[in-house]
Amino acid sequence: MICLRPFAWCSLVLFITVSTVAIASEPSDDPESSIRRMVRANAEKDLPTLSRLMAHDADIISYAVAGRKYIGWTELENGMREEFANSQKIEIPIRELKVWTKGDVAWYAMELDYIRYVADGPQLKRTVLPMRETGVLERRNGSWQLLSWHESFRSAQFGRTLASPPATPSGRDQ
Repeated sequence: MICLRPFAWCSLVLFITVSTVAIASEPSDDPESSIRRMVRANAEKDLPTLSRLMAHDADIISYAVAGRKYIGWTELENGMREEFANSQKIEIPIRELKVWTKGDVAWYAMELDYIRYVADGPQLKRTVLPMRETGVLERRNGSWQLLSWHESFRSAQFGRTLASPPATPSGRDQ
């Protein structure tokens, strides 16, 4: 009986260690974790993960920069495929993320940099787009899914690129 005690203790320690490692390695399913997984999947061009984390309702509307509007999953999926094909590499560091939850609904406000690298001859051209994004998630069958989102530029300079500043007479400020 005394010989079984060390075995029992070792078994218990092993069980607790394996259980803790298994729990720690599984992603938690809270809204913030889901948002961070979506951003990571976007940067990694991982469309299957994005598909799992986003609702596929036909009437969902989302807005992106440059006047892009997506209705339903199919339009968004096509837009993502095109972006992934045109970008050699994508990096998306999150600068700020705030999430609110009430029951099975969550909403967020986020600031991030969308950094895309595109081929420019033999080199890669790096473009940094300072973005803001808001969105709404819903818990469906125990998992959080993005329903709708809206993104815009953080910097006003991106909005002024199409218009020239007003001219002043004789080049002097009045």
